[in-house]
Amino acid sequence: MRKVIQILLLVVFMAVSCPSAMAYWEEGKAQEGQTVAHVKTLALAAPLYTEKKGTPTLEEFVDVLNTRGAKVSPKKYKVVPYDVIAKDVLQRTGKNLYTLARIPSTRVFKNNVAQYADAYLVATVTMSRRTVLFFEVYSAATHELLYTYQIILAPDELDNVRTYSDMVSLFYDEFAVAIETQKKEQEDAEKAARKEREKAERKAQREREKAAQNAGK
Repeated sequence: MRKVIQILLLVVFMAVSCPSAMAYWEEGKAQEGQTVAHVKTLALAAPLYTEKKGTPTLEEFVDVLNTRGAKVSPKKYKVVPYDVIAKDVLQRTGKNLYTLARIPSTRVFKNNVAQYADAYLVATVTMSRRTVLFFEVYSAATHELLYTYQIILAPDELDNVRTYSDMVSLFYDEFAVAIETQKKEQEDAEKAARKEREKAERKAQREREKAAQNAGK
């Protein structure tokens, strides 16, 4: 009986001390017919973020994307900050992504992003009754949607830098898992296809040898 009570107290303690452990709902999804297995570099596009009173500023959210991206293991993939691309585009073309209006700025970014990365991320934050962080990964070459990841915060979750940092880190980690999962799926499919080809070649060789024997009789 004492042991049961201790276990119950431990569960209550964990629930109280870790309120954010299950404070959000999240889901990642690779687009049908698309793959992220090839992604080794991920560029950051300008996020879709409208700050409200008491929430992080746009600059703070961009900083979260950059600093958390810098912590991604280079063995998984590399994150290229928007600032890096904007400065290089300005030097090469004279076009300033920061001073252009949203639509032409986006157009210039898309026209140049393939020089810096395999894919790019558009992060969106919407704040109403519940805050939603939505991450969309597009091909830098074709601009097709490759992968989406959505996080819905609990109503009592705070809209602050710490919360956004945790959620952005969660996306980066899950995207790495998606890459590795699809890599393994591709390798398994290629291995299975190779075995089938080898099996077909052996069968064809046996048939050729049998035909040659029959012709020699």
